[in-house]
Amino acid sequence: MFRKLRPEKVYVTEDVYSDPGAAACVDRIMSAVEGAEAQRVSYSELNEVAPARWKNIPEWGAQKDPRDPDLVLTTAKYPAESEKKEFTTRYPNLGIRDMYGFSPTRWRADGEADWRRSARGCVCQSAWQLHAIDGCPFRCAYCGLGGVNKILVNMEEYVKHLDGVCELGPDQRLYKWDNMTDVSCFEPEWGASKLLVEYFARKPGKYLEIYAGKSDNIDNLLSLDHRGKTIIQWSVSARTQSTVLEKETAPWDRRVEAAARCGEAGYIVRFRFSPIIPVKNWEDENADLIDLIFEKTKPDVISLCPFGWMSYEEMKSCMDIGLLDARFAAVMESAVPFLGARGFTSGGGRPIPHDARAYMLKVLIDEIRRHSKTIPVSLCLETPEMWALFGRELGMPVNPEKKSSYYCNCGPMCTPENPLNKGVEPGQSWYGPDGTKVRLR
Repeated sequence: MFRKLRPEKVYVTEDVYSDPGAAACVDRIMSAVEGAEAQRVSYSELNEVAPARWKNIPEWGAQKDPRDPDLVLTTAKYPAESEKKEFTTRYPNLGIRDMYGFSPTRWRADGEADWRRSARGCVCQSAWQLHAIDGCPFRCAYCGLGGVNKILVNMEEYVKHLDGVCELGPDQRLYKWDNMTDVSCFEPEWGASKLLVEYFARKPGKYLEIYAGKSDNIDNLLSLDHRGKTIIQWSVSARTQSTVLEKETAPWDRRVEAAARCGEAGYIVRFRFSPIIPVKNWEDENADLIDLIFEKTKPDVISLCPFGWMSYEEMKSCMDIGLLDARFAAVMESAVPFLGARGFTSGGGRPIPHDARAYMLKVLIDEIRRHSKTIPVSLCLETPEMWALFGRELGMPVNPEKKSSYYCNCGPMCTPENPLNKGVEPGQSWYGPDGTKVRLR
């Protein structure tokens, strides 16, 4: 683990003990837990516990006495739809963090027209995603993934189902794992990264993307036989944000150092500035971060994602507004009624209005271009209006109606051989989709 975990409660569902591999995983995880014993529970008992302990979990920054999340260790399940309906009806309270274990794979519908209409225009790419943990022990002020962490422990069985997952979207090349946590927090005791890395190393035409997020706990990855088929994505933020608003995470420079070590081990490294929060001195601090990234690493792509999934009032409940650049704090407050009328519900559009976000993005794009004229730079969860403003400058004039029309961190076709990847230099060697080493010309 990134450190010893100290949850008040650890619950292990009784079906875990019918799988020796899953039971062994519980033992490994508990070796990194202090102050709590593993409590074996039936689903009926867990259904009673859930609403009392984990209903309406506030963001970390709104918690008066934050503590490590409880742990629920359970199994991934693959039932027929009729069995799933029966189970969810019997245990209605286990939808919190999907304690059912029914969603080891989820369809990200963010690129579909219906989703875009409901999100009021947010641009993304749909894909099948891999999930095994819901919840995170980091304490980012704006994040609501505290309270309880659900961890799947039957990962050997999980990997056996991946062939079927890949058949769901035969053309999909990249599989993101796991954006509901920072999976590296729980290694090496969990043992899941090795299983997935080695599976995708042998899988023609498919790449794994590990969401390392804000962690620098990557020693377990360095000796794995990934064959160039694993991408590691870091969420990065500059000095003040990473140390004041993102408590328990690795600071900005340690994240970049971890990425550098993975790059030296042959992994494909990507960065996502997420969420970009305009704290005081954000321009200079992000310039330092970008300098360090290009000094230490050779990223495959950089995505930019301004803070944008809660209202200004929600933000004030979990974040000290006094930390922000006064210009941005003022414009966010004044824009509240207009953004509310616009109807944004997720992604770009709130709480930072368009022109302020555009200025912030322009500053970061210019800093990146000081170092590289060719590296793909993408916008993440932004509006069509923002893509219209920057798409040509980024070399990717995105068509929101066309899927996979731009190169980003986790798009289903965003692997190195994609022709939209202008960052690969002639003569550079990569491992092709069949696992053999090729030289790009």
